[in-house]
Amino acid sequence: MKYTQRAMLYISRKKGKTLSLFLVIFTVAVFLISCFGVLNASERLSKDIRTSVGAAFYIRAKTEVSTNRNGETEVKENSVNITQKQIDEIMLTGEIKYWNPINYGMVKGDKLQFIPGDKHTEESNMGKVTGLRLSALAPDFTDGAAVLTEGKHITAADSGKILISEGLANNNRLSVGDKLTLTHAKLGKSDGEYIDEISVKTAYVQVEISGIYKLNIGDNAVKPTPSVAENGIYASLDVLDKLEESEKGVYTGEVDFYITDPAKLDDLTRNVQLLDSIDWTAHFIRTNDFQYSKIADRLISLGDLVKILLVAVSSVSAVFLTLLLTMRMRGRMQEAGVLLAAGISKGDIMAGFLLEVLSVAIFAMLLSYAASFGVIGFLEHNLFGGLQPNLLNDETLSAGIKSSVRAENYLKLNAMETLLIYVCQLIVTAASVFASSIMIMRLKPKEILSKMA
Repeated sequence: MKYTQRAMLYISRKKGKTLSLFLVIFTVAVFLISCFGVLNASERLSKDIRTSVGAAFYIRAKTEVSTNRNGETEVKENSVNITQKQIDEIMLTGEIKYWNPINYGMVKGDKLQFIPGDKHTEESNMGKVTGLRLSALAPDFTDGAAVLTEGKHITAADSGKILISEGLANNNRLSVGDKLTLTHAKLGKSDGEYIDEISVKTAYVQVEISGIYKLNIGDNAVKPTPSVAENGIYASLDVLDKLEESEKGVYTGEVDFYITDPAKLDDLTRNVQLLDSIDWTAHFIRTNDFQYSKIADRLISLGDLVKILLVAVSSVSAVFLTLLLTMRMRGRMQEAGVLLAAGISKGDIMAGFLLEVLSVAIFAMLLSYAASFGVIGFLEHNLFGGLQPNLLNDETLSAGIKSSVRAENYLKLNAMETLLIYVCQLIVTAASVFASSIMIMRLKPKEILSKMA
């Protein structure tokens, strides 16, 4: 009987021993695939975060807060601005990846009905416009308060493009690609009623709806129509310039700067504050590392823990597998003696033992690969649930879209990585077979039979 037949017969007849061996190899294989997936995810996610937008700092005018005679709080902003020349100087202070100036204005639209706010009239039928270079980097979108649901974000190359809310789109039956004519407006108040202080319209611009966004936060406060959140419009910078609401190259709102490496954020902001061209008595800087330090610490700790677990479990599983196979071999000492006495070579016997174990191992590994998908889903939710930042890079912003990374994509190993793990496990399994059977293979048939007497 060939060693292949003997191996298959043993596997089919000794179901209990075969099952125990299967469970050991299956469990170890699932653990190894999962651990290497976590290790791979922590390293790749950390690297991608560092090479995308990892931190930001924002420059804006200081505000003065005071209380009037009626006890009401009044907020007054300094009438200052940042010019394109100053931005160019800031860009030279360090590794800044993107800059995103913001201007504000108000508009009315041809047959555009805004969602009514407090004391709504035709005079106050207007919306607030936020003009910027990259709408994907607007605070509401980076913070998750707003999400683009249709179309594309506005990029630096766009002209005459706007984003509107789902509420405003539904209220006016608008969709991506529709064109509107906008004119300038300014909210004022007279005799307790809201009015448009620009009574004579002299500037118009035609715009195209590039995308539609959804708000993830409620807005129940009593506000005039332009301040209603769903009436907010994001626009390319040229829109407000053409409406004479802003001056080209001059920015009265906040100017945001985005860098790739959060570790350099403090040094870079110190360099910026040394610039004499900016009046720092009227401006201030605030920083945001997008919780990178917290995420990075968790990723490093997770990676170190997984490395320790991999070394410990790999060592223990190899020893345990060798002990398990050694116990099996001791129970087959008589079988080996009989086979040797029958003239079957040690190599043939060893090949049979090896085929038995490797057959079970390969089957266990195939099933472990399928089982690892379930484990990956569990790990994605429990380990990486809070470690899924929005990655903003050249590719996503140039396409005008912003995507959120799924940790599952990092946890999954590619075919070569998975195959390498299985090959290494098969080598360890084969080594365990040789180590456990060496005691039998060193004895002669008479010695083996005498030990069994």
